[in-house]
Amino acid sequence: MHPLDAPTSQSVFTNSVDVTYDPGLTRMLPPVYFCGESVPLHEEAVARQLVSALLRNTAHNQALLRIRQRSAVFFPVIEPILAYHDIPLDFKYLPLVESALTGSAVSSAGAVGYWQFMPATARELGLNIRNGVDERRNLIKSTHAACRYLRYLHNRLGSWTLAAAAYNNGIGALLGNIRRQQQRDYYFLRLNAETGKYLYRILAFKELFSNSRSYQHLIPEQMMAFLQVPVSPDDERDVDEVILPEVVVEEATRKAINTSVIAKARPNQAEELPLPNAADVFRGGIKARLVESAGVARGQVWVFHLTRSGMADGREVEEGDVLYAVVEDVDPKTDKIYLRADKIYSTSEKHTYSLTLSAVDASTGRIGIKTPDIEQIKAGWILTWKAF
Repeated sequence: MHPLDAPTSQSVFTNSVDVTYDPGLTRMLPPVYFCGESVPLHEEAVARQLVSALLRNTAHNQALLRIRQRSAVFFPVIEPILAYHDIPLDFKYLPLVESALTGSAVSSAGAVGYWQFMPATARELGLNIRNGVDERRNLIKSTHAACRYLRYLHNRLGSWTLAAAAYNNGIGALLGNIRRQQQRDYYFLRLNAETGKYLYRILAFKELFSNSRSYQHLIPEQMMAFLQVPVSPDDERDVDEVILPEVVVEEATRKAINTSVIAKARPNQAEELPLPNAADVFRGGIKARLVESAGVARGQVWVFHLTRSGMADGREVEEGDVLYAVVEDVDPKTDKIYLRADKIYSTSEKHTYSLTLSAVDASTGRIGIKTPDIEQIKAGWILTWKAF
């Protein structure tokens, strides 16, 4: 993940700021926690990083007020989704760092949306990217995807601070640093400059938005006044995005209240966990046999018949039902073909209904079929399909 580079609403937070640090501030800083984990501010280097992040964020009064206004709109949507997935609410500040809560954000590396997903990662997490539709820009769907990814990272790493770092730098790179340095504490790991500052930037937003009065000795008086200005969703009505209606917020909240919490995996089970879109995460897989293919090109329609009855996304499907799939993408970089079905014809009920399924590799649960397997395409080829 990479913070947004181009739009001015985000770049203002990366401008250089002259930071002077008084070692005595270590004793003056309040206790700070991230997802219930204590930040070791008794360490001068840690305190200095947090103070630096705070000062950088308070260097632009109007920009910070604007992002507070956006938070007033989007936090009520994000928070119940985090609760639904049992993700700590502190992660609502992560998209502020990633995109300044802007759905149209595009990084120089090609990451898109509120949570800044790259295309391959987004697809693996169940987001649709095709034919002018990019669900990375959809607040609700992309937040659910981010929660699935954060849950996976925490299960692998056993720490929310490390999960945040891996979100920024990738789990492979982070595990490599942990192995080489024999250190599992984020605050004492030697990381690249961006990842080393990443958590502090999240913490700075959290402290400024929820505990600013504790930093009056650091924050300029004018900025403190901006932080005390009441904000509400109505302040952001001029934004160039569709503001989610109240009914959407109520529905997300209802699900959060009525759904039991996902059980946390023990850290010592982490190494056996599959990837975030594997079979034990996305339930309801079905099998379907190919009966007709129009060609291996984007937009072509393939026809499959279900090989057995079962359940898909809470709906009962029957052997012989017809699945109409579209070639969503052929990606030469990953050597994969992506198949997505939006409709199924029920042979018993004699009508077509909507049901979104994606073809997955049966051995891993990953979306997409490896290109070498395309040579096997012929009548009788059976694929596994899952609802997302």
